[in-house]
Amino acid sequence: MVQAPRKRAAILSAGAAIAAVLAQGTAAVTARDPPTSGAAPLAFASSKYLTTTLTPNAEARLNAAAVWGGPYTASTGETVNVFLSDTYPQNPATAQHWVDLIASLAHGPEISDVRAYILPLREVQTYCGRQALACYSPTRAMLVTPGENVTPDASAEGILAHEYGHHLAAFRNNSPWDAIDYGTKRWASYASVCARTESGEFFPGDETTPNYRVNPGEGFAEAYRVLNERRLGLVESSWTIVSTAFQPDATALALLEQDIAQPWTATTSKVYRGKSSRTYTLATPLDGTLVVRVSSNGKKTRYRTEVTLRGAATSRKTTAAGGSVATRSTICGQRSVRIKLTRTAGTGGHTLTVNTP
Repeated sequence: MVQAPRKRAAILSAGAAIAAVLAQGTAAVTARDPPTSGAAPLAFASSKYLTTTLTPNAEARLNAAAVWGGPYTASTGETVNVFLSDTYPQNPATAQHWVDLIASLAHGPEISDVRAYILPLREVQTYCGRQALACYSPTRAMLVTPGENVTPDASAEGILAHEYGHHLAAFRNNSPWDAIDYGTKRWASYASVCARTESGEFFPGDETTPNYRVNPGEGFAEAYRVLNERRLGLVESSWTIVSTAFQPDATALALLEQDIAQPWTATTSKVYRGKSSRTYTLATPLDGTLVVRVSSNGKKTRYRTEVTLRGAATSRKTTAAGGSVATRSTICGQRSVRIKLTRTAGTGGHTLTVNTP
């Protein structure tokens, strides 16, 4: 089951930063990571584009906009909702091009929910903001993107793919976090999003200068763009918008594809039984919520539970005689957990149930 998108401000396209660079800006913002291949730090014209949102008012205006289109059947047989500006000739082949492009992106059932608006840049900026190239609203699953290339560094197809990345994330579960801010479960775990957020390196959901560059929601959308450009043989846009910390390697792209094809939905439960004191060491490959429950098998039996995540404090709890006790922890970059069970009374065994992400 996919997670429904939560209500929040619209996500600004990564292409917005490119637009800002082109808009005669000179105020430099120092990147938090070293530039690659000797490239200069990205310069921003202002911080306005970072806080641009597709507001409820803009959503309402967009619904009443002069557009043509609607639900179309893609070459894959799926239905995709695409609307084009009235400034474009009402050519069914044009609409079909965008429908088939969206359907060609790596996706799941969330494709039936998207409402893609293909507009000239000047109209895009009417809804998304003066310096934006595109935007996405998770409240309405509205994707607004230009119908033509508007910069030398980002193609219309790449910008669309970035925005669809936000749409896909809005329909994925990365509990206890929101995937639209943190990225999908496996990708985010591999990118150490939780740990680097706790250390103050990443800023999920932050669209303000300079934190936009280290916003993992934007990093995920850019990685999704790269995945699709390579899958489809498109010219790959330059990696200049977000931190190189998010630039995907082969493993990151493989995990991202797995998050699309086989979305993470819930914790995995495993049961272990023992006759006396015992220590278990279990792998925790994904970040998320860990629940450890210990039951004493015997009316007079008690067990002390000690749960230790690498680099974290040990949680200690003791069962009542013949009872059970649960310990909840957050796995945040720790790839293993130690569970030590010590029998403190009685002669009975124990049942250990572990729920891991």
